[in-house]
Amino acid sequence: MKSESQLVSPRPIYGIITNIQSYSIHDGPGIRTVIFLKGCPLKCRWCCNPETQNPKMEVEFFKLKCVRCGLCQQACDKRAINPDLEVKLGLKIDKSLCDECGKCVAACPAHALRYVGEKVSADHVLDRVKQDRVFYIWSKGGVTLSGGEPLHQFDFTKEVLRRCFDENIQTAIETCGFVPWRLYEDVLRHLDLVLYDLKHMDPIKHKKLTGVSNELILENLKRISNHGVPIIIRLPLIPQFNTDQANMIRTADFVTTVKNVSEINLLPFHQYGKDKYYRLSRPYELGFLEGLSVSEKGLMDVREIKRLFESRGLKVLVGG
Repeated sequence: MKSESQLVSPRPIYGIITNIQSYSIHDGPGIRTVIFLKGCPLKCRWCCNPETQNPKMEVEFFKLKCVRCGLCQQACDKRAINPDLEVKLGLKIDKSLCDECGKCVAACPAHALRYVGEKVSADHVLDRVKQDRVFYIWSKGGVTLSGGEPLHQFDFTKEVLRRCFDENIQTAIETCGFVPWRLYEDVLRHLDLVLYDLKHMDPIKHKKLTGVSNELILENLKRISNHGVPIIIRLPLIPQFNTDQANMIRTADFVTTVKNVSEINLLPFHQYGKDKYYRLSRPYELGFLEGLSVSEKGLMDVREIKRLFESRGLKVLVGG
């Protein structure tokens, strides 16, 4: 007869996500379900998913929905709401004052203010993933945990990966690499693929661009490569920051020393995430940069970088 403790269902494990994207053809092979988790130890200046950097739920503002009623300002005890109803200058919310209490969200009749982030259980995620199983079978796809840094919410990520792996659903994470090794060591047995981001080979410049140095990132990549799990290197191409020839050569030479790298994904800089910074009431530092895919020079630079990596015998995909 089972003991009382055995009859009690396991306590649900929860995480905070921003989105579950079905039928994705990015972030791994085949058709995938991508779960975007909140929380990241890096603060990359070019991040196109800034809503995933903060591990907590936060308020965002949609200007086109705003009816200029001023009720949000009246509801805010912290006086964090911009009194300019048109928000002609500055940002809607002063994040140095805002405590993300949500009173403004509740007061807004037009839903121009809302929370970004949702607390969900691993059970909920598994239910969503299983709905897409038929697409994985014929496309050789699966589930990818992204973000943010998925291992920032370690217990939740581990549970989702374990259960997907046990269901014979292909698993992948996209990781920034700035994670204690013991966390990787604990989830590698539940992974079929690692999407690993590299930003810059110089530790000083890496810290300037992302807020952290790269020593741990490069060390973790080497250690993961010794475990036999296939790796896709993902390299954002940010003009004036990391696309210079010296850094590209150094990066390509380093990647050739890493085992089990199946391909390189080059990710040309774009401005698709620019509006997210305004919605989150954050300044955006790279508004002056032109996307690499919108000019002939940018396209030529990407082609040249692609040839550089291919000359080392590496499989290269632009995008991914």
